[in-house]
Amino acid sequence: MSACSSNHAEVKAPSEPLPVITVNGKVIDETELANELQYHQNPSFDIVIQKAGQALVVKELLIAKAKELALFSETDTEEQVLQKLIASEVTAQDPTEQDCLRYFENNTQRFTTEPLLEADHILLAAAKDDIPGREVAKRKALDIIEQLKTDPLLFPTLAKEFSACPSKETGGSLGQLSKGQTVPEFEKQINRLSTGIAEKPIESRYGFHVVNITRKIEGKALEYDMVADKVKGYLTHRASHLAIQAYIQGLIEAADIQGIKMMFAEENIHI
Repeated sequence: MSACSSNHAEVKAPSEPLPVITVNGKVIDETELANELQYHQNPSFDIVIQKAGQALVVKELLIAKAKELALFSETDTEEQVLQKLIASEVTAQDPTEQDCLRYFENNTQRFTTEPLLEADHILLAAAKDDIPGREVAKRKALDIIEQLKTDPLLFPTLAKEFSACPSKETGGSLGQLSKGQTVPEFEKQINRLSTGIAEKPIESRYGFHVVNITRKIEGKALEYDMVADKVKGYLTHRASHLAIQAYIQGLIEAADIQGIKMMFAEENIHI
């Protein structure tokens, strides 16, 4: 259940032909560049070209380094060779217990139990691309909210009459809701609500929802011992990722790259 849709901006045609990109004198194949474009989303096609070109430059630098170190074998795939390159060339320092504890103390809000909600809803259905229909659904949801302000006990009756969700047979009850049980955008909105009838309808990909939070239990803070492994895992992954970024940045700075400006970003890492 739930969620609103967003219209994607129309992708514009490139303002000029695909650039000729060279890495230490080697030309990036234009077909390879054209194929890479599909993996980089942006309303501006020029930015798509830029990101695709950067990703291929990073790939070429890594492959060239792997060849220099004689890491290729007859049986290895390209991905396996790049993994061997990173394993041999990149070293990240593991976080200490003090590092982990410090991170936990500075980010205690991230380490809580999930809030638990009990909620009822009335779904005024409308397809995500039906703009007039969604406007009608929204107005009807607002009208129902006004009725409920006068008499909250009408909720089961109005759910039975107007809701497009099977829950209408149980007064609109969704039961207990924990993380991941509804679509993300609906979940995000209801977690912000206090108990009682929501003053405004909640929009989702399915239409508009009149929501009544019948019970809410806030998340509780967790002790460090309960999340120590999780903290260490996160910091270890982050340290590794930063070390790989620094390694690739070093390759970029040492290379002769023509035809594209290298603005290093995490998305250019394909290891």
